[in-house]
Amino acid sequence: MTDVADTRIVGTKILAADESLAGAIGLHHTIATALADLIDNSLDASASHVLIRFVQDGTRIVSMMVIDNGSGMDSDTIDAAMTYGRRRDYAAEDLGHFGVGMKAASLSQARLLRVWSRKSGHPTQGREIDSASVQGRQSVSVIEDRQAAEFFDAVTPRFPFDTGTVVEWRGITTFLMSAHADEQTSWLEQTINDVRSHLGVVFHRLIESGRIALTVDVFDVEAGRAGALRKVSAIDPFRYPRTGDLNYPRTLTVSIAGATVTAEAHVWPARSNAPEFRIHGAPGRDQQGLYFYRHDRLLQIGGWNAIVRGRPDYGLARIAVDLNDSLLQHITINPEKSGVTLDATASAAVDGAVFTEGNGGFRSYLSDAERAVRAARSSAPRPISVIEPASGFPEDVLDSFSDAFEFSVGDDPVAVGWRALARDQFFEVDLKTRTLWINARFRRDLLGRRSLDPADAPVLKTLVFLLVSEMFEGTRIGARQREKMQAWQEVLISAVAAHREQVVQ
Repeated sequence: MTDVADTRIVGTKILAADESLAGAIGLHHTIATALADLIDNSLDASASHVLIRFVQDGTRIVSMMVIDNGSGMDSDTIDAAMTYGRRRDYAAEDLGHFGVGMKAASLSQARLLRVWSRKSGHPTQGREIDSASVQGRQSVSVIEDRQAAEFFDAVTPRFPFDTGTVVEWRGITTFLMSAHADEQTSWLEQTINDVRSHLGVVFHRLIESGRIALTVDVFDVEAGRAGALRKVSAIDPFRYPRTGDLNYPRTLTVSIAGATVTAEAHVWPARSNAPEFRIHGAPGRDQQGLYFYRHDRLLQIGGWNAIVRGRPDYGLARIAVDLNDSLLQHITINPEKSGVTLDATASAAVDGAVFTEGNGGFRSYLSDAERAVRAARSSAPRPISVIEPASGFPEDVLDSFSDAFEFSVGDDPVAVGWRALARDQFFEVDLKTRTLWINARFRRDLLGRRSLDPADAPVLKTLVFLLVSEMFEGTRIGARQREKMQAWQEVLISAVAAHREQVVQ
């Protein structure tokens, strides 16, 4: 057998990547992350204003635009921006990274992408990619200059718009297309809120510094005008009225490959309801962990990147890490720019980070954050008591029970599980085994699938557990309690029957 070292290279071939690769790159985009990717391009073009416009015809959203007042593109630049496999030269401070962002982000959400752009001293440009055409994403159509100029002049973003770019999505595949006006209105309102929340977090430093102003509006085709302008406000994950530990924030030094990176370790105050803590309305502790920034653009909202396992006791811990060239060599940014992957060198460097001043480092910081959580938990008033759940729930739900309730003293914990019961029983309170049984006959109906996971259906189990937990507080169930449970059984069985009918329809 020939040794690899003896292999003779006789030539080199440059093989073009399949254009479907771009579709795979944008596969995990949401509307909000796709818009953030487009705003990166606007910032790289020195835009000071970006407007996200939903175009509404009746109750239906027929298109969407991202309008910026950046420097715009000439013919060669827009061709490069629309072409797969061509990656422009990025400046050191640019937010663009992969060279397929605009195409992948847009076509992950819509069938048709149009880009209109005007650069000072150049004709207005228009290009189109129709992924449903025969040529698919490989074909870029050139729009007549005069039509491009007419479209550009008709856009009214409510800020100076002499130069800039409009990215337009049509045939949007991820939008709700319900025939019910109320559902459409509700969906649009929620989507706008989600977009504003995500962009407010991702670009919070840039918004706060005044480098960019982001707004959202809805343009009514029938009325020929846009509705109220909604501002995207900065949501800083590290903005709290007071620290959760008087020794923080503190600076950590991360040593990697002979260079150093600094990170700011914070401890949030306990029991905060601030939107900066409850990002996207989720429990604040779900956003514990590392926040990676590149040129002040947030790339990851929490998570410990497998350095440690997330725990409720770390719920107040957040670390801001600004990526520099040294650390970037050991980090992979995901294509949607919504998370990063650390290699073994970077993981070890973060784990071994030390405080710039004083003793200790990353691990002692986690201990301090844990101590802050426990101190808050011990001092929190808990007037509401409940039987302690023993099993049948995900770990996070069990932790939430311990945070929210005082467990009844003297009562053994109660497990929750599935077991086949009579068809007229939704649940059974088993005092002997201290178990709340839910009828396994309905398991597939309620979940919509087969399941063998002992911790499945957490919402259903929690509601039933809270409903019947008082039944486990004694050694026997009284007549009045049995009457109540029988009434609950009848209503729940009826609800299961109604659920089946809706699924069939």
